Amino acid sequence: MKKILLMLVALGICTGVCASIPEPEFSGEVLAVRTDGTTEKLEKNNVKIKTGAGVYVAGFAVNKMKTKIVVNGGQAQVRFAEDEPVTLVVRAVDNRTDPMSIVRVFKMKNNKKQRSAVISAVGSFSATSNDMDYLPFSAKKHGESSYLLTFDRPEPGEYGVIISNPNNVDEKMVIVSTFGIGAAAEEPCGE
Repeated sequence: MKKILLMLVALGICTGVCASIPEPEFSGEVLAVRTDGTTEKLEKNNVKIKTGAGVYVAGFAVNKMKTKIVVNGGQAQVRFAEDEPVTLVVRAVDNRTDPMSIVRVFKMKNNKKQRSAVISAVGSFSATSNDMDYLPFSAKKHGESSYLLTFDRPEPGEYGVIISNPNNVDEKMVIVSTFGIGAAAEEPCGE
């Protein structure tokens, strides 16, 4: 019942203020939409791709070799409260493509220094790719080149957004826009 009520509130807010929500300035940018209709641009991060070696015993992988994307910083500056509806505006090259094929929203693990998500893992008897924990969303066209994304109560944590350009199959640089859900962790005293 609480989920349904929150979704109705989010839909009501969106219906009333969607017309006044701007599109991000550039393709690949993401805006967080607040319940009062104001927006805040998500920080964009260049990611590092790291591959860690697996541990082998008698020729068999004891743990998998993993390839991860890594973002500096332990948590995102832009945050949603746990009980706040999560709505994002994502600008793409245009909004004629199915957003499920070009927008990826995923959960990241974090520590004090970085956030990361596993892209692929290889073991002795298995290999997986595209192994990220994706967050399902609903999308609607917004403006001339954007999508309005809504989420069904994601759990607290750190999240990343990657927007692919369907017209450019040779993308060399990966940019991740980040946001968090829940209160920011406090820095320990003396650090």
